Amino acid sequence: MITTTITPGARVSFDSDHGPQRGVVAQIRKDLIIGQQVALVQVKGTQGGMPWKMPVEKLTLEAAQC
Repeated sequence: MITTTITPGARVSFDSDHGPQRGVVAQIRKDLIIGQQVALVQVKGTQGGMPWKMPVEKLTLEAAQC
């Protein structure tokens, strides 16, 4: 469980069936079907530029790089 709030523009990482992924949160909204907050995450190299739809609770906030 994360202790810092994930917001649009945040750099995040998550595990997927295709291995670890990293990207930037484009949008957060409530999924009415599953009743959870989900994030649309832009992942570099994704075919067609389609964002990954991930439950916010499955995301890890990346440390800021200086």
